Amino acid sequence: MSITLTNGGTTLSLPPDLIWADELTWSAVAQSTERGIFGALIIDAMARNGGRPITLQGDGDSAWIDRGTLRMLGAWAQTPGLRMALDVRGEIFTVVFDHGPEEETRAIAMSAVIDYSDKQDGDYYCSLVLRFIEASETL
Repeated sequence: MSITLTNGGTTLSLPPDLIWADELTWSAVAQSTERGIFGALIIDAMARNGGRPITLQGDGDSAWIDRGTLRMLGAWAQTPGLRMALDVRGEIFTVVFDHGPEEETRAIAMSAVIDYSDKQDGDYYCSLVLRFIEASETL
């Protein structure tokens, strides 16, 4: 099955061998605990409304993508708060790029298959990593 990312009327096909690294690690429940003044444990729990991380990544030399598609993804990532439709093998999510607080957690990462000095849009990159946040919260 395929993986696509859609912005308005433009749909990009992403490498089908991307792995959804954090698919089963997110919890839909937010919880905090504290002790009351008499020592009793107070637990607050609620359902989360959006914010699920979706990290799609290649494994080593997989997830090849051409430079032209990467440039389009990069342009989309430069638009703050841009909401897109991510279709991961039939499951559709409304997402934004996750720029994270650190440079190591940037929204898009990859490595060149061959690092040409005069790069062309048809040149391939691999080990693609795309970081998104599900933005399905109600406003």
